[in-house]
Amino acid sequence: MRGTFESEKTLYSFAPNNVPKPLAWGTYKKEPDKHFYMCDFYDMTDDLQNIQKFCATVAQIHNDSMGKSPNNKYGFQITTHLAYVANDNSWSDSWEVWYTRALKKMLDEEEKSHGFDEELSLLTTAMFEKVIPRLLRPLETGGHQIQPCLIHSDLWPGNVKPDAETNEPMIFDSCAFWGHNEADLGSWRASRYMLGRPYMKEYHRIIPSSAPQEDWDDRNALYAMRYDLLHSALFPKEPKFRRAAMDEMKRLVDKYPGGYEAM
Repeated sequence: MRGTFESEKTLYSFAPNNVPKPLAWGTYKKEPDKHFYMCDFYDMTDDLQNIQKFCATVAQIHNDSMGKSPNNKYGFQITTHLAYVANDNSWSDSWEVWYTRALKKMLDEEEKSHGFDEELSLLTTAMFEKVIPRLLRPLETGGHQIQPCLIHSDLWPGNVKPDAETNEPMIFDSCAFWGHNEADLGSWRASRYMLGRPYMKEYHRIIPSSAPQEDWDDRNALYAMRYDLLHSALFPKEPKFRRAAMDEMKRLVDKYPGGYEAM
C-alpha cells in the first residue's frame, strides 16, 4: 500500500485535476496482514475514454514531468506492484538497463506460473542479447537522447474512467516509475483494451515518437510484451498470453538477428 500511495502521490503532483488525491495508507491494528489505501472519492462512468481528452492528459503528465526525475535516473524510490508482481524499481542511469531488468523480472514471474519452456528460454536469451540492445540502445546513442518522465505504467480502460460530472479523464491505480514516455503506450497495443493505434496516433500528434522513429512500432511491441507476460503470470491456466509474447519475441528475434552491432 505504501508503494501505491507514493505512486499516486507523485502522479497527483503532475495532474491534480485528473488523479484522485491520495489521503492515507496503513495497516489495521487488529489485523496486521491487512492494509488500506484512501483517496478522494469520484463518481465515474464505465464509458471508454474520449480519445482527445485521454491522450492529452497522458501527454501532459509526460511533458510536465520530463527531465524531473529526482536524480535524473530511471526507476522509482520504492517498490510498486503490477497486480501482485513487485517491480524492481532500482535506479539506473540507462533506460536499456532498467527495462532489461524489468522484463527479466516479469519473465521470472511468468515462469513461476507456467513452468520452464525451452523455446521461450532460447527466445529470451536472444531478446536480451540482440533485440533489446538493438531497439533501446539507439535511444541514447548516436546523437539521440531521451529523458525520464513519470510513467503510470498500467494505463488500460479499467484504470482510466470519465468523471461522471465533468467527463474529464480520471486516472488511478498507477504503478509509477520514471521511464521512457513511450513505455506508457505498451498496454495500448493489446486488442483486449480497445485503445490501439487511434489512441497512439493522437498521443503522437502531441508528443512525436522518439528517434530513431523507424523503430517506434517495434519498441511499442517490446513494451507491450511485458503486459502479455504479466497476464500470463496472472492466469496460469490460460496459455494464450504466453503464446502471444513468444510470437512477438520470435518476430523481433528474426528481424534483428545481428542486434545493435548490425545497425
